[in-house]
Amino acid sequence: MSKLAAQPLYRQVLREVMAAIEAGEWDEDESLPSETDLAKRFGVSQGTVRKALDALVADAVLYRRQGVGTFVAGTSDFLLRGLFTTPAGADGVKPSVELLSCVKIHAGEQLAEILGLRRAAALWQVRRLLRVGGQVIGLEEMLLPEANFPSLEMRRIRELKGNLRELCWRDFGVRLKDGQVRYRAVLAGQTEARLLMTDVNEPLLQLVRLAVDFEGRPQVWSVAWLRTEELAFEPPVLSPQV
Repeated sequence: MSKLAAQPLYRQVLREVMAAIEAGEWDEDESLPSETDLAKRFGVSQGTVRKALDALVADAVLYRRQGVGTFVAGTSDFLLRGLFTTPAGADGVKPSVELLSCVKIHAGEQLAEILGLRRAAALWQVRRLLRVGGQVIGLEEMLLPEANFPSLEMRRIRELKGNLRELCWRDFGVRLKDGQVRYRAVLAGQTEARLLMTDVNEPLLQLVRLAVDFEGRPQVWSVAWLRTEELAFEPPVLSPQV
């Protein structure tokens, strides 16, 4: 392993493990070699390997199965891992996705600042509906810098069932991690009401997220609006637990 003096040793191991995952050496849900074998491979102590793997587990790139090993986590979608439940607490249901559009727009001042771009930089705007039992229960709008993802196609997004997180990883080699999810109650505007087939000023639950890459650079700004008059949203556990 080539060593960069400016980086802690465990960060170098972390980068090497990430590079191996990106190169397809270990697939989703495939176990990594033991910490002992990785320590020999990278010429470091087992403790250094463990620290690197702990950091990747915390970032949901890897997950552990007690007594079995460490595995590569999937690029699952935050909203699609969530459950929609009735107030009575019946078993939750995962939503399905209907892709609406993928168009190019230009960043306003606020979005440009959030995504670290110049004003009017080109963005991809991807919109999708969430359904449960055929009923529309959510709308999500995702914004990505066109410079980082130069060739988004509706066909490809549909192939991956609307999962932009997986597309970013598979097609562009960008592994995303979500920052804090912010929740608030809002009133439906005209666009949200039309697409969600509800009334203007109907109360909605809004979720706002900023996904960054593993260098901390902003990549995807997401805003979702959920109808919760009949179904409650139960967010997913961010790190896989088995």
